[in-house]
Amino acid sequence: MPRNVFFSFDYDDIMGANVVRFSNVVQPDNRNLPFRDRSMYEEAKKTPNAIRQAIDSSLEGTTVTIVLVGLSTWRSDWVRYEIAKSLERGNGIFVVDIDGVGPDPKPSRGPSPLANMKAAPWRNGEGFDIWEWNGQDRYVEFGMLPRVKNTGGARYPAQFVTGEPYHLQTKFNFRVHWTGCRANFSDWIAAAAQQVGFEQTA
Repeated sequence: MPRNVFFSFDYDDIMGANVVRFSNVVQPDNRNLPFRDRSMYEEAKKTPNAIRQAIDSSLEGTTVTIVLVGLSTWRSDWVRYEIAKSLERGNGIFVVDIDGVGPDPKPSRGPSPLANMKAAPWRNGEGFDIWEWNGQDRYVEFGMLPRVKNTGGARYPAQFVTGEPYHLQTKFNFRVHWTGCRANFSDWIAAAAQQVGFEQTA
């Protein structure tokens, strides 16, 4: 059964991102990958409200968010929002580096957005605050989605919603270059889903 995934990326990296997004169609060794792409193009985003609605709608029904990382992905407010909304949903998250992938202009290497975001678990274990690096000297509340409640759709295992504040990359710690995962991409998707408690699909 296909697993619905959401691809989060900076539109500047569209050429490389499309290699990954369309891999279940155009890559012979990935022809039968069990996933359906629910991501959206940034160029289709208009007003801030339209952007939010489009992201929220595209994330519906997904269980894994794949962050495709190029040079400036970490700077994108909307990539961070997509990550935050994925946390609200309880999605598994993993990072795929796409530097050097696709036709020109190829993306360049960049830091993971997960390295610049933190989750601060609530004492009652029911959720966490989301922080982002302010680009200077400290972490601050992520204004676009500052709190995630771990009920309803977001039911992360206890290790995600207890303890001290943590960088997202320390818990959502799967990161790989596309050249290292394209032959078994479905296994990476399954592992990211299972990491946060989803059962393996048939």
